[in-house]
Amino acid sequence: MVSLMVASVAAIAFAAAFVFLGIVPATFSIVEQAGTGGAAMLDPYMSDDEKEKTVRQAGFRVLGSCAGIMIRLLTCLAAAALPAFMAQWLQLSTFNDVMQTAESWQFLLGSTVALSFAAWLFFQLRPNNAGSTYSAGDRLIHNLAFAGPGIQLAAARLEDRILASTWRDVAYKPPVFITSLPRAGTTVMLNALHEVPGVATHFYRDMPFVAAPVLWNRLTRPFMRRATMRERAHGDGLEIGLDSPEAFEEVIWKAFWPDKCNDEHIALWGEDDAKPEAMAFFKTHIRKVVALRTGPGGRYVSKNNGNIARLALLPQMFRNCCIIVPVRTPVEHAASLMRQHENFLRQHDEDPFIRSYMRDIGHLEFGAVHAPIAFPGFAPGELAPTSPDYWLSYWIAAYRHVLDYAETVHIVPQELICTRPGEAMRRICELAGLFAPDPDVGNPFKPVPKRADKAMFTEKLVTEAETIYEELLYRQIALP
Repeated sequence: MVSLMVASVAAIAFAAAFVFLGIVPATFSIVEQAGTGGAAMLDPYMSDDEKEKTVRQAGFRVLGSCAGIMIRLLTCLAAAALPAFMAQWLQLSTFNDVMQTAESWQFLLGSTVALSFAAWLFFQLRPNNAGSTYSAGDRLIHNLAFAGPGIQLAAARLEDRILASTWRDVAYKPPVFITSLPRAGTTVMLNALHEVPGVATHFYRDMPFVAAPVLWNRLTRPFMRRATMRERAHGDGLEIGLDSPEAFEEVIWKAFWPDKCNDEHIALWGEDDAKPEAMAFFKTHIRKVVALRTGPGGRYVSKNNGNIARLALLPQMFRNCCIIVPVRTPVEHAASLMRQHENFLRQHDEDPFIRSYMRDIGHLEFGAVHAPIAFPGFAPGELAPTSPDYWLSYWIAAYRHVLDYAETVHIVPQELICTRPGEAMRRICELAGLFAPDPDVGNPFKPVPKRADKAMFTEKLVTEAETIYEELLYRQIALP
């Protein structure tokens, strides 16, 4: 009995050391470095010298990480052996008796079941996981996919090599981009266009290998889950499922322009930021999504709030593309932005995985990962994101920036799309070169009740914002 008790303490000591020393995150680091090296080997845009240098550096880091893991595992073994030595020193049991007990199949089976149950119970009961919609399997696959940008690109290169025939007959067509600050109605616009025949979009089930959608679809098809609907994390009544359209190509923008984003802000893209390799990658990626969703003849539609930082670059990278910018009254919009920021601050505090998930996919609009776009005239350091004036100042800078590109975008006010949905959607489809929608395609657009009080904001900012909004209305799409 004493040997059994000591062996149990040893097993607990090993498990505790395993978790405390961070062996699982260290393993993900090895996957990241290996992925970086693999992506370099498959990258046709890198020179042989660059590939050799990248692979060599990744190899050295992998070796270093492996050595670190070996040291940590030895430490875990030492932690497990300590109770056995203590028991022998105290003359409670011999070291050999404890080891014989620990090596028996009965103990190995029992301790494995007990520790697995303890881990499950811990993750179920700990407060910061309450309400999470991500299973342990979801988290593991996500962490592997986002262990480093090289993983996504390596998967895409592999997809290019083995599945290129899938999209061979799909011709590239200029995409349709829906972009604005979040909470402007971009998701509802995407859902409406998704109902138009021939429209191809990313789905939630494309996660986490969004850069290789065809390959991921082939791999997961035998295990494909039924698409059940649930309210999205914003708590705004919009329901989503695995087959709901969503924006995920921000992962690709991050991979090709890693220097544009940091913990402080997201830089604007200019015309001189164009990269031929990124352009080629995106055009192939668009053909992949079209092949997966509609087949030849389809048109790629993207909803990506981050593209508001790329209004100068999008027409250059994607000639004849259509850019749609939904807009909303400034006071209501700014108040909604602040409410969502507070909402995601709570969620990120309760579940760290949601925080890392949003950071990985490039959704940095709210919460603990919030990084504002560096629009000219916006000084985020002067106000806290918990202040209403912060969000109204952000609104002013963002839509002053939109007005600078009013000749190359199509501005769609929320009031217009809600009061004349059928006419507005037909006009948008005409501008985008899409099929005319059914008469009821405007059903997703519902008037949003006014909830904001102007007194929340500084009067001067309200006046400035309303002046910009009037100019946006003057530039809005024209209906018959």
